[in-house]
Amino acid sequence: MPLPIIFGAITTATDPLSLLDTNYNAVAALGSIPCTATGQNTIALAPGMNTPTISSYPDLAPSFVFAAAQTSNGAVTINVNGVGARNAYKWNGAQQCSSGDIIAGFVYLATPLQALNSGAGGFVVDTIGVRNSEAAIEFVIDGGGVAITTGNKGAFNLPFDATIQSWRVLADQSGSIVVDILRANNAVPVTSIVGGGNAPTLSAAQIANSGALVGWTSTVLAFNDWVAFNVTSVATITRVTVALILVRL
Repeated sequence: MPLPIIFGAITTATDPLSLLDTNYNAVAALGSIPCTATGQNTIALAPGMNTPTISSYPDLAPSFVFAAAQTSNGAVTINVNGVGARNAYKWNGAQQCSSGDIIAGFVYLATPLQALNSGAGGFVVDTIGVRNSEAAIEFVIDGGGVAITTGNKGAFNLPFDATIQSWRVLADQSGSIVVDILRANNAVPVTSIVGGGNAPTLSAAQIANSGALVGWTSTVLAFNDWVAFNVTSVATITRVTVALILVRL
């Protein structure tokens, strides 16, 4: 695909040098402009040296790349080169970036789009937003009206890469249970990834959560992992839900 001006097709020696500017401007619009960012929620972007002068926000080009100076704690706007602040939206353009969506030190790409904010314009930022990368995998162990017994109670298959961040347990009544977590990739899971760590546990309670994982031999899960739930001890409980809180990679 050619640029706007084809110099090989020029036959007149007096064509203006502004033709070069036309092509340079076209090239500049093809990429992203590195910027220095300041501010927390009202983010000011200063384009780097020897980059095109920004005097407006044309749709989709150029984009602006920056490392966030601070983590946002409210609604986010972006202002490039003093042209004017516009709302910054998460990657799908449907929701404005807010608290925790922009993280200090992380690199983001902001692309202008005039149709955002009812035609007032804004930026689509390639952030999925706080907690949007989390997923809860829930597994129900049901004794069918009688007390749950020990042993392997089944497994689920994971369709994405993830790390286990924490666990949560909810039973039908107050009681005690310890559930070991087994893992294998595209194979029958027989090896514990909890080891001597804090397995999903209820101790004379109906609900509990880990807050964090301590002492696990592994918290990394991969695409096509089989993850199994093995009850190692139990008392009183007839039905329990074990949830693993994952961060998708």
